[in-house]
Amino acid sequence: MFSRFVSVCALASVVSLGMLAPAKAQLIDRVVAVVNDEAISYRDLAARVRLAIVSSNLPNTAEAQNRVVPQVLRKMVDERLQQQEADRLKISVSSADIDNAVAMIEQQNHIPAGALLAGLGAQGVDPARVRDQIKADLSWLRLTSRVIAPQIRIGDEEVKDRLQSLADRQGQQEVRAAEIFLPVDTPEQEAEARQLGEKLLEGLQNGTSFSNLARQFSRSPTSANGGMLGWVSPGMVDDEISAILAKLQNGQTSDLVRTANGFYIVTVLDTRIVGQSVNVEDSTVTIATMRLPVPPGAPPKRELLERAYLLTRPAHSCAEFDAIATKAGAPVPGRQGPIRIGELASDMKAAIAQLPPNQTGTPMDTSQGILVPMVCSRQDALVASPPTTEQVRRQIENERQDMLSRRYLRDLRRAAFIDVRM
Repeated sequence: MFSRFVSVCALASVVSLGMLAPAKAQLIDRVVAVVNDEAISYRDLAARVRLAIVSSNLPNTAEAQNRVVPQVLRKMVDERLQQQEADRLKISVSSADIDNAVAMIEQQNHIPAGALLAGLGAQGVDPARVRDQIKADLSWLRLTSRVIAPQIRIGDEEVKDRLQSLADRQGQQEVRAAEIFLPVDTPEQEAEARQLGEKLLEGLQNGTSFSNLARQFSRSPTSANGGMLGWVSPGMVDDEISAILAKLQNGQTSDLVRTANGFYIVTVLDTRIVGQSVNVEDSTVTIATMRLPVPPGAPPKRELLERAYLLTRPAHSCAEFDAIATKAGAPVPGRQGPIRIGELASDMKAAIAQLPPNQTGTPMDTSQGILVPMVCSRQDALVASPPTTEQVRRQIENERQDMLSRRYLRDLRRAAFIDVRM
C-alpha cells in the first residue's frame, strides 16, 4: 500500500509540474499496467489524468489527482480490452468518424464548433489523447452493435407486454436520466470509489457538465454517450436505480449512492407523462439574450465564440446571466417572451428548441456581434403520443444490448492477463 501511495504521489507531481527532469523521465516511461500484451506507461496515465482533471473542471491539486488515478487507470484498462477485441474482430474507426463524434460532443455541451480540442489543448491536454478515448468508445459501440445486436431476439409477446405495461402507466411520470457508475469489485476499492464520487459531486455543484464526468470516470457502457440512460420508468432499470430516480425532481442530481455493485450518481434531465410527447413548436419560452460586441482588430471569431462560451457557462439562472454581462461590460441581456418557439427566428429556434431552463445555449456569430441565448423559463406543450410497436421493440433491444455489453466486458476482464504495477 505504501509503494502504491508513493507511486500515485509521484504521478501527481509529474501531472502538476509537466516537467521531465532525468528522474521524472525515468519514472514517466515506467510501465504501470499490462493488459494482455499491451503496456500502459506513466506517460499514458499522466496524460489521461490531465485530460480527466481539465475536462471535468476538477481542481488541479495533488489531492484531486490522487483520487482520480485509480479510476482513470481502471477505465484505461477497460478501453485497452475493448480496443483489443475490436482489433481482433477487424472493426475500424476512421478519422472522419472521430471528427463527427467531436462535433456531436460540442453540440451536446453547447460548445462552439472546433472549440473542444482547441480549449483542451490550451490547458495542456494533448488533443490526440482525446481522440484516442473517443476512438475506443466508438470501437466498442460498433463492436457491440455488430456482435451483440444480431443475437438479440425480441418476441412479439414481449413487445405486447411492454405496450400493455405502458398503457397501464398512462398518465404517470417518467424521466430522462443519466448515470455515473463507480464499481467496487474488492473491499480495497471502497474508499477510493467513495472519495472519487464525493469529488465528482463537488465538480457538479461547481457547474461541471454531468456528461463530461460520465465520459471520463463512469465504468458503465453508457459512459461513451455521456452517461445517458434515456427515458426510463419503473421496471426499465434496476430497482436500486429506480428508487433513487423516484426521489428526484426535474433537474436534480442524487447524492452518492452505494448499491450492491458500487456507487452511483444519477441525474434527472427531463420529465414527461407516459403516452405524451412535447410539441416543440407550441411550447413557450422566455429568453434572455446577451450580446457581446466585436471591436475592430478583435481575435478570430472562433476564439471569440470560445471566450463567450467560457464566460457564460457558469450561469445557472438568468439573474446570474445578467450579472456576468454587467461584469463583462456588456449590455444587460434583453428578454423575449413568453413566446411560442414556433414564432422565433430560425437561428434562435434552432439554438433553444431543446434547451432546458436556466442553461445557456451555444454562442452564435451574428451581424450584431456574438449572441448567447439563455432560457429563463419554459412551458412545454404536451400532446398525446403513445409509442409505436417498433419504438417499443427498439427500446427493449437497447436495454438488452446494454445488459449484454456489460457481460461482454466482464468476460473480457476475466479472460485477460491484467498486471497492475501500482
